[in-house]
Amino acid sequence: MFGRRHKGTDLFASDTAARQAAAGGSAAEMARLGVLLKAHGRQDEAAEWFRDAADAGNVDGMANLAIYLMSQGRNAEAAEWFRRTGAPLGETMADRLLRTAEFDSRQVQ
Repeated sequence: MFGRRHKGTDLFASDTAARQAAAGGSAAEMARLGVLLKAHGRQDEAAEWFRDAADAGNVDGMANLAIYLMSQGRNAEAAEWFRRTGAPLGETMADRLLRTAEFDSRQVQ
């Protein structure tokens, strides 16, 4: 035990530091906290931080929120967030999601 760090303690410390940084209002720190939470399997909580970052104009937050929304089957909303990134890949993803949604709705009818 001596000289070894307990992995759980490191995660707690990084989680606490990330929360403090995000609470300071930095959209980039909010997105980083979301990534940390996602990496630890806390998808829904991560999505809340991605949304806060996205609402504050952070492109990483927008893209991560869009990916989360896709995983929840909320493709139209995901497409909107991809489009808001302003990046060519975001526009491509948005178009693809919307075309897929249109195709799926025609198949159901």
